[in-house]
Amino acid sequence: MESCTRGVTIRKGDYLIRTGELCQDAYFINKGLFINQYINENGNECVTGFSSDSMYPFVSTIGYFTQVPSEFEVKAIEDGELLCFSRTDIERLSLGYPAFATCYQNVMLMIISKLYSMFAVRQTCKAEEFLKYLYTNHQWIVSRVPDKYIAQYMGVSDSWYCKLKKRILY
Repeated sequence: MESCTRGVTIRKGDYLIRTGELCQDAYFINKGLFINQYINENGNECVTGFSSDSMYPFVSTIGYFTQVPSEFEVKAIEDGELLCFSRTDIERLSLGYPAFATCYQNVMLMIISKLYSMFAVRQTCKAEEFLKYLYTNHQWIVSRVPDKYIAQYMGVSDSWYCKLKKRILY
């Protein structure tokens, strides 16, 4: 399995994947924190999710599965260390090792479940309710992710996020 992986080190603020790139690799996070972003043609940014060494330790873009240039970016918001698997190696390992295939499938299902659940909660809650949900169910996000990225994820301004946070905490 070692021959199928390579270690990748990334610095805070650097991009693992940029818009327009074809994503041929999947990454498992050993250390670090990453955000997934969408940037539209006007340059407006939207945070679409978070991945870290402690929760959701797989990071890539949908382009990894669709094999089309990415519409999303993955940015390190902490220094990171990752294990990189090429798409070809993951397919080969999955065919040759049923336990690897099961583990990989479980990770993918967990990520899909996370995306759908977080989207549903975000869409059905007011901003204050959603922030309370994050504090209750995803403490790692509010304790590690900078406020500006949580605000973008929630679709609110930085100043409104700060007001909501004060209202909840005090």
